Amino acid sequence: MATSATIAPVALSVDPGTAATLSVSVLNDTLLVESFELVAVGDAAGWTRIEPATLTIYPGQTEQATVTVLAPRLPDSVVGEVALGIRARAVEQPDVQVVAEAMLTVNPFSETEAELLPRIAHGRGRKRVRVAIDNRGNVPLVASVAGQSDDRLGLSTPTPDVSVDPGHTEFIDVDLRPVKRVWRGDAVTHQYSVIVAPDGQAEPFVLPGSYVQERVFPKWLWKLLLALLLLLLLLLALWFFVLKPTIESAARDAVAEPLAQANEKADSAADQAGSAAEQADSAAQTANEALEAVGQTPKPVEPVSKTTNVDIRFELSDVVGGAPDESDRWVVPAKSVLRITDIVISNPGGDFGVMTLENADIAAPIFTTGIENFRDIDFHWVTAVQLAEGDELFATLDCAKVAPPVTGPQRDACDASVLITGRVITTG
Repeated sequence: MATSATIAPVALSVDPGTAATLSVSVLNDTLLVESFELVAVGDAAGWTRIEPATLTIYPGQTEQATVTVLAPRLPDSVVGEVALGIRARAVEQPDVQVVAEAMLTVNPFSETEAELLPRIAHGRGRKRVRVAIDNRGNVPLVASVAGQSDDRLGLSTPTPDVSVDPGHTEFIDVDLRPVKRVWRGDAVTHQYSVIVAPDGQAEPFVLPGSYVQERVFPKWLWKLLLALLLLLLLLLALWFFVLKPTIESAARDAVAEPLAQANEKADSAADQAGSAAEQADSAAQTANEALEAVGQTPKPVEPVSKTTNVDIRFELSDVVGGAPDESDRWVVPAKSVLRITDIVISNPGGDFGVMTLENADIAAPIFTTGIENFRDIDFHWVTAVQLAEGDELFATLDCAKVAPPVTGPQRDACDASVLITGRVITTG
């Protein structure tokens, strides 16, 4: 006794995604009424459905079942021949089983998707976009890529052809190059398209795209530059009108008191030295008179230096365009030196000009300044300027502009004065 199973047809072409039907017949060649379980085996078992899955067959009878094969429309549906088997096993007699075989041929199919990324691009100059080509078929894909645009936009791809394996995606770069830049004004929109033509496909993919070419200098740039300029001007104004005067005033206040104390100590020391010198001269004279009274010859008295405070004032007046006005000359006495410690320049009218304090024996001036820089301000030397015996001290004024009067008639000359304070040290 034997049980047999046959399948028809034994060879069948299958299109992925499309169901194919086969028929399986099972002969019960036993002496019992038997139920046979039908199970698909082989590489195509996962695609197969059997209805009914169990056949009850009388002895010597044949029953049929329908076999439906649906190959998935996926890239992993390999093209070519795939074996399919239907195994029939008796329920009551498990040792009784038979297999019917068929050969399926999986046909190739093509399915392609193409997408432009991004579809709307923004930029100011050269811009790169990408084309994604997705091969969803089960055979390799070969496609050509080309672009179309107007004369204002250049378009190029690094390769005109692309090959994509089943189940894979390839990205193709597309370079967009505007012919001209947009320096100012509204943005310019360029329309273009990328054409993807797969081999063997009648209709190519036409992927439309837009490139929005924006102006090189954005609108907010000018506002930012203006804001930065205003901030810079504000910082400069803050420095010149608030911080700098405050710092200079604090510096003057910081050194004013120590300088005043030093001047007072120097004046006191000079007075004490002068008093001591006079007392020494008087004592020496008394000693000499005593020696003469007893008939002895006195020693000559060595003179002791004497310090005298002096104030020298020069009044100057000069017209615009004329020769500089020169003051009288103050001559340092014999056997003396003049040490200048302070000067006070007075410019009551606020005139513009140059005042020079000079020593006739020296080519370079002692002090030169613009009188407009002073409004009755003291100028102090920590180390005194010294003039020797016979030196001639004088001042000059070169008027550049006469300031308009606050009240009264217009003046025709610059008027200024300088007060010089110092000490004359006499050695004999």
